[in-house]
Amino acid sequence: MQIRRIQVDDVPDFLALWAKVYSEGAFLSKGPPPESLVLQVVERVVKEQIPNFVAIDVQELVGAVEVFPGSLCGFSDENADRRGYLGIQLALVYRGKGIGRKLMQAAIDDAKRYGFEVIELTVFQSNFAAIELYEKLGFKLTGLGKSVILPVGLATTEQHMALSLKNVSKIEK
Repeated sequence: MQIRRIQVDDVPDFLALWAKVYSEGAFLSKGPPPESLVLQVVERVVKEQIPNFVAIDVQELVGAVEVFPGSLCGFSDENADRRGYLGIQLALVYRGKGIGRKLMQAAIDDAKRYGFEVIELTVFQSNFAAIELYEKLGFKLTGLGKSVILPVGLATTEQHMALSLKNVSKIEK
């Protein structure tokens, strides 16, 4: 298993992974955006070395993690680019094997290099495994968001979490 920075050539496989995770109906509220938009964003990510990583098993992209500056996520306040917004996708058969943790480790370490002061994320309260991982990595609950009905019909609530990077040392493997 290789964890490396995302590359422009990864975009089709990244979109396919996103679509697979979305099709499970329990973890993502939206399907992937148009390929042209993702290409544009990944080109910027590569150029600016924004913390975005993929997990490759042999030649298959099986996981991805992104930490975007607030301005890339539509925030415009003066501290927007000191906050990173995290998203992660992992193929079903690769969950529970430590790959998500390795992706998160890479993202957190690189987010500090990039200059983020905090990483924020939103997870559905029904995603117990992800919440457990985030808590082990030091993320703290910061509030609740809207209630949603997932595509599988499950009612759940968004949970907002954050990790301060100001005094974080490298996470133990």
